[in-house]
Amino acid sequence: MSQLEETNKKRTLDQTLENPFDQLKISDDQVLKDIQQRSTCPTCKKTVKYFCYKCHQVVGMERSSIPTIKLPVHLDVIKHHKELDGKSTAIHATIIAPDDVDIHAWPQVPDFTNPERTLLLFPGPDAKQLTDIPRESFNRVVVIDGTWIQAKQITNNTPILKKMQRVTIAPRKTHFWRFQNVDDQHLATIEAIYYLYREFGETFETPYDGKYDNLMFYYKFFYNLIQNRYQTQKSAKFSHRHQQKDYIKYKEEKEEHQQEKDKQ
Repeated sequence: MSQLEETNKKRTLDQTLENPFDQLKISDDQVLKDIQQRSTCPTCKKTVKYFCYKCHQVVGMERSSIPTIKLPVHLDVIKHHKELDGKSTAIHATIIAPDDVDIHAWPQVPDFTNPERTLLLFPGPDAKQLTDIPRESFNRVVVIDGTWIQAKQITNNTPILKKMQRVTIAPRKTHFWRFQNVDDQHLATIEAIYYLYREFGETFETPYDGKYDNLMFYYKFFYNLIQNRYQTQKSAKFSHRHQQKDYIKYKEEKEEHQQEKDKQ
C-alpha cells in the first residue's frame, strides 16, 4: 500500500470513529438527557417525550431551555401524507426555528405567489449549488419530506414546484439511524435542511460562524442516544437492514484506534 493510500485509509477511519457532531456549535443537550418519562402535550393531550410531533411544540420542559435560531430565508417543508410523523426529522426544524419554518401535508401546498423566486432543494441535471445562484433571486426555500419514492411523487405531481429554481447541496454521508433502501448519501430531512442553510452561510454570510448548527440539536441527541444504547447493551442487535454495517461506533474500536494514533 502506498503512503497516499495509507494516509487516506487513516483519514477515513478517523472520520468513521469520531463523533460527527463534535465540530459543530450545538447547545448543551443535558435538558433532554434529564427527561426520564413521557409527558402530556397540552394541546392534543397525547403522551409524548421531548416534543409533540403533531403539534410541533416542546413537551416536558420549559420552551426557553431549547435553543432557537433565526433563519435568513423562510423554509416550507412539504411532507408526504404517508410519511409517519414519528419518522420525520423535519419537526426538529420547526421547533428550533419556529418563526421561519412551516410544514405542509401534501397534496396541500402553500400559495407560492412568486414560485420563480423560491428554491426547491432537489437533485437533478438543472439543480445548481448556492454559489451559482444570485442571492437576490430567491426569498423562500422548499424542502420535500418523505422517502425517495415519495419525494419524486411530490415533485412530479405538483405543477407549481416545476416553476421553482432547483438547488442542490454538496454530497455528504448520512448519519441517520433508520434503514433506507438507498445509498448512504441520501440524507435525513433535517440533515438536508441543515447543510442547505450552512452552505447559505458559507456562500452569502462568510465566514460561517456556526449560527445554524443548532438545527442539529435534536438530531445529535438522538444519534448519541442510539450509539450509547447499543454500545452499552452488547446483547442488543442494531438493525441488520441498516445500510451502514459499521453504524454503531463501539468504544473498544475508538480506544484501539486512539492507541494506534498515539503510537504514530
